[in-house]
Amino acid sequence: MKFLVFQHVPNEHPGLFTKIADLEGIELEVVKFWEPYKIPQILGYNALIILGGPMGVYEDDIFPSKKDEVKVIKEALGKIPILGICLGSQLLASSLGSRVYPNMKEGKRVKEIGYYKVELTSEGKIDPLFEGFSPLITVLQWHGDIFDLPPGAKLLATSPIVQNQAFSYPGNAYGVLFHFEFTTEMVAKQMEIDRVWIHKDHEVNEDQLLEEAKDNSIIMQQQCERLFNNFLTIVRNQNS
Repeated sequence: MKFLVFQHVPNEHPGLFTKIADLEGIELEVVKFWEPYKIPQILGYNALIILGGPMGVYEDDIFPSKKDEVKVIKEALGKIPILGICLGSQLLASSLGSRVYPNMKEGKRVKEIGYYKVELTSEGKIDPLFEGFSPLITVLQWHGDIFDLPPGAKLLATSPIVQNQAFSYPGNAYGVLFHFEFTTEMVAKQMEIDRVWIHKDHEVNEDQLLEEAKDNSIIMQQQCERLFNNFLTIVRNQNS
């Protein structure tokens, strides 16, 4: 099997997905959008995974690949399963006609950076993507943007800070605003790269966050394996 992967920046790579894919004999073909790129024909693949990135869906000036990505997402809808993570979920929501925008409360920017709990909805508890997950899940968040739930989509996970944390759309398209695929090393690198951003309109204790990354590394790996294998089951069922 072969999955097409959209990667927006070098530091937000497939991470833990790579090891799991290797074990399952799945080839991850990565399109690196910070380099000259050519997106192959989507029907040559069994699934599409869209990774995160620092740009906003609404920031056309720093997101030159957005138009090409949205075109491919629309082509893939209903044909092969899609999994969008963080920025990937926002791109999927935007492709489905929803608004993506900065999270604001009382005129102030609200970000989720670090380890938080999200709760599965009644729909999420029975969705195959979250098969075997507890109703309350520890996740890594790294975003300041949110999206409206696309028309026709089902809300799968929510939190007190951000209502729309994960959704499904007919045809096996999924968007999750959070991460499981980050290793401890990826979290440390992300803090280094985003040092200005994580302290703007927000406060992060970097030492504490790194300790939390180490403490949560095993459960993140277990959850990433479960999510990937659940998605793989969805892919196999659609391709059978």
